[in-house]
Amino acid sequence: MGIDLEPHEIDHFMQESSRAILCIARQGKAPLALPMWFAWIDGKIYIHTLLASKKVGYIRDNPLVSCLVESGEKYFTLKSVLFVGHCEVIDDQEVVRREMERMQKAKPLYDKLRPEKFPPHLERFYEKPRALLRITPHSTTSWDFSKIEV
Repeated sequence: MGIDLEPHEIDHFMQESSRAILCIARQGKAPLALPMWFAWIDGKIYIHTLLASKKVGYIRDNPLVSCLVESGEKYFTLKSVLFVGHCEVIDDQEVVRREMERMQKAKPLYDKLRPEKFPPHLERFYEKPRALLRITPHSTTSWDFSKIEV
């Protein structure tokens, strides 16, 4: 028996996880690794961010990204899923709002992590136009060290 996760285990792991590390390329610079909240819907990763974010420009320049979701503190609890795929930037604000609502339904755990009310300067910050990042995986690598037979 291998240590890779079965498709239903990947789905469960992605639903239960709160953060992904999104890795994007930058022309002439080191790759950028960013912790992001995400939703896992129909085998794709959905992330929203400010439309004016530098990461949006980098992704438009090179939509090939990797995304790592991991957990575990001790050796036999390490579990990860690594996706490599194409990231589409969606900037139509009506579509972004609709997809953000869909993300919220898919990932209600964020209600527990987000403050009930933001300070006024953050409220204004989050009212700015958003972009939706939709990652379609081309390859998936996973491992679950709890499956190692000792």
